[in-house]
Amino acid sequence: MSVVDEVKARLDIVDVVSSYVSLQKAGRNFKAPCPFHNEKTPSFIVSPERQSWHCFGACSTGGDAISFYMRREGVEFGEALRALADKTGVALASTAIQTKSATTFEVNEAAASFYEGLLYTPGGESTREYLKSRVVTKETARSFRLGLSPIGTDSGSLRAHLLAEGFTVEQMIEAGLVRQFDDGNTRDFFRGRLMYPISDRRGRVAGFGARTLDGTDPKYINTAGTDVFDKRSIAYGLHLASESIRVRGQAIVVEGYMDVIAAHQHGHHNVVASMGTALTDTQMSQLRSLAGRIVLALDADAAGQEATVRKLEEMLVMAADQESAAFSRRVGPIMQRNQLEIKIALLPEGSDPDDLIRNDPDAWTKTIEDAVSGEEFMIHWLPKRFDLSSGAGKTAAAEWVARLIYAANPFDQERYRNELATVLDVSPDRLDPILRQIARRPGRGRASPSRQGRGQGRAAPRTTQPGTGDTQLVKGNDAVVDDYALAMLVQRPTLKEFAESFPPECFHRSDDREIFTRWMKAATLEEVRAALDPALHERLDELSSTDLEPTVLGQAEIALGQILDRLEERHLRRLQDGLLSGEESFEVSQDVEQAIIKVNTRLREIHAQRG
Repeated sequence: MSVVDEVKARLDIVDVVSSYVSLQKAGRNFKAPCPFHNEKTPSFIVSPERQSWHCFGACSTGGDAISFYMRREGVEFGEALRALADKTGVALASTAIQTKSATTFEVNEAAASFYEGLLYTPGGESTREYLKSRVVTKETARSFRLGLSPIGTDSGSLRAHLLAEGFTVEQMIEAGLVRQFDDGNTRDFFRGRLMYPISDRRGRVAGFGARTLDGTDPKYINTAGTDVFDKRSIAYGLHLASESIRVRGQAIVVEGYMDVIAAHQHGHHNVVASMGTALTDTQMSQLRSLAGRIVLALDADAAGQEATVRKLEEMLVMAADQESAAFSRRVGPIMQRNQLEIKIALLPEGSDPDDLIRNDPDAWTKTIEDAVSGEEFMIHWLPKRFDLSSGAGKTAAAEWVARLIYAANPFDQERYRNELATVLDVSPDRLDPILRQIARRPGRGRASPSRQGRGQGRAAPRTTQPGTGDTQLVKGNDAVVDDYALAMLVQRPTLKEFAESFPPECFHRSDDREIFTRWMKAATLEEVRAALDPALHERLDELSSTDLEPTVLGQAEIALGQILDRLEERHLRRLQDGLLSGEESFEVSQDVEQAIIKVNTRLREIHAQRG
């Protein structure tokens, strides 16, 4: 599997698109007004089955999640691939950035070994005593590669050690290990602190966290942002926890380094840390690729719970708004569609995971088992956000949480309504009509009857049904057909003129579309390679070395024409299927009507050409 396919395999096209535009169910697909041009009646279709999108209006184009991101963010293929790889936790081995990144990882690895070794020297005794007071065993400290940064005589500094190892001061500065002052002098960034190496998902040391041991402020500092380290994109301990998370189907998220260390030492190996921040989208994507449930076990203090509420509001309530039609939805919010369950572990007042795990492991286990759903947590947070002593406050609370309740699994909705009634101190019978009244307000409920009825007086043209016989594309041959067409074009430049009007979106894969587009604009293969993102070089080499049957020029032209027709027919039948699936469940615009006519006309032309 190529890196492009791996990224796409971890993405849901509906997730990607719905983060920019509100989608509405239409048969097996989703529809919306196109985000790339102004229109009142939706002509933009998203297919979860095929993981594709298409605008049947002014844009008249489509693609997959990567191509959507490229168009929406206005970026090139490589930048889109890297951004989505970060979101999904896929490591890119792009040669364009690998040299610098590899060096940073190498510097960090050397630094981690240096810090770790220093911890077990006589000078590390006080730090070892601190770890002993936190009941961290030597085996656990070794597992997490805990270390000690020197106070910093020049000869004993990290800087001096790395110079002796062959690294340059510039490389140390780029890695955030050495600080350069205005006068040009340099000094270790971390000095006299307990060091926590922070590894990426593959176990490579990307940066460091550091705790003061003498009361110096700030208590914790981290590596500044580098080409391989972004605190928001790495979950601490994931490289050690990933297998346990996968096996258990559950990831537990805590805040701090010591929380993770204590959990792993006591056998809870599926625990990672968000490192003091609310769980980010990138961290969540990494965890979602491993497990179907995430439990947030954050500190019981007000700040920790407020951060939890903010993140849950983003994940639950805002996602419900983006999906729209919250009171009669056919499909739940993003996290439910992907079967990602968010739970909140309510820690006892005055405790954090580290304390609870070390002092009362049974209580920790029960706390995780008794974790409540995100919806329940938000409902019980209402008294802290709204003045529930007044009718206006209760109404505001009901409006705020109603979106969340009706976005939930239908089997849970009644339970959540009852819990909300208890919190608001009203009877469920009295609350239900209030929620229904909120549902009927514009923008909050189901589509109005007038919207559903418009356009029904004029029948939309019907698409023809897929053909049979040799014109019916063989399922599963997508890759073979695409490979052969591209290989012919790449290896036989004289054939390019026969593909000048061929739509790139007829190729199934994003990387193939990118290669085709670049090749049609280039004069030589070397020019294509220079224009392509390095992540696609392997694919280009594969196409260049594909064995093709020897044919004379005339035969090659005929063969290419036939295979391009086949690709176009496959593409048109997919569009046809998308139009059919939502035609009766959504208002049909003139653009969509015209698209149906164009698809049918072009399919007839292809069949006529075949005789």
